[in-house]
Amino acid sequence: MTKSPFKKLLCLALLTLFLSPVSCGRKRSPVPPGTLRPERIKDLSYTITAKGVILSWSVPVRNHDGSPLTRVKEFRLYKADVPIDGGCLECPPRYGEPVKIKLDSRPKPGQKIQYEDTTLKEGFYYIYQVRTVKGLLNVSDLSNKISFAWHSPPDAPLNLSGEALEDGIRLSWLPPEGFQDGSPLKGKLKYRVQRRFDDEKDWTTLRHMVKKTEYFDHIRRTYRYAEYKVIPVFFFHDTEIPGKASRPILVRAKGFGSLSAPMLLRVEKTGTGIIISWRKLKRHDISGYNIYRKDQTGIIFRLNNSPVKSDRFIDVTRLKKGQYRYFVTAVDDSYPPNESPPSRIISIKIR
Repeated sequence: MTKSPFKKLLCLALLTLFLSPVSCGRKRSPVPPGTLRPERIKDLSYTITAKGVILSWSVPVRNHDGSPLTRVKEFRLYKADVPIDGGCLECPPRYGEPVKIKLDSRPKPGQKIQYEDTTLKEGFYYIYQVRTVKGLLNVSDLSNKISFAWHSPPDAPLNLSGEALEDGIRLSWLPPEGFQDGSPLKGKLKYRVQRRFDDEKDWTTLRHMVKKTEYFDHIRRTYRYAEYKVIPVFFFHDTEIPGKASRPILVRAKGFGSLSAPMLLRVEKTGTGIIISWRKLKRHDISGYNIYRKDQTGIIFRLNNSPVKSDRFIDVTRLKKGQYRYFVTAVDDSYPPNESPPSRIISIKIR
């Protein structure tokens, strides 16, 4: 007996119901292809060396959609070279086969990758970008692009010396004899001067680069030591190529003479508070004055956060009954500042 069309449809619906997989909860929306690719690297950077270049970048820890990146298989480093003479640096780079740099592990926050390329030659611009690979179809977008003209860096400056004067330290040196590949020096160099004091760990770069082989550091830091080094910089087709640093030298700063104590004139109680006034020192290097109060327990408080540039200060603190003593010191513009001996002390009694 032939089944009716209605019965056929009913049987098909029942069959579909029983053969459908049973699941608990709500189904997630399908993930669009490429959503889980790693986030794009944005901090690809370079350091030119005598052998070539060292490239570095941070390992991404998240996917493109912000979710945690659980594993990185490798990185693909793309490189193109453009002749300095006749090449088109503005044209899209023609990359060759990428270099594969294996990682195959879970990325860690703050993790860095470094890769040294020693195949560079003078006369070319080089362009680099990198991708992160998580899997076959999970590849990040290209990183930021870096480009530079390669040249061997200059060697270290010679005979760095320093002379301590009353208002600073005079440095002088000789230019390097050549480049680190042994070739003779050509073109003009600039110099970057760095300094650190004996209580500092990190070097500080002083202002802008200098063209001459001398520098005057206007510091006044009595009885402290300052260490200096000089880094030559060669400019090659708009690329800044730092060279080897000179041997550091240690110089003891003389300071700008000793500071005299300011003259404290009056300490008087008014309706707004205790007014402290003094006579300013006649020196161009004074950055201000510190005001101190000593209470009846012997504790000394500095009343100002930064040096006071005027010749008066109002202590608006609500003071308990008792005897209070005030004095003032001068502060110069050294780094760090020198402070004078205290002025005479003037007492005031709060009733």
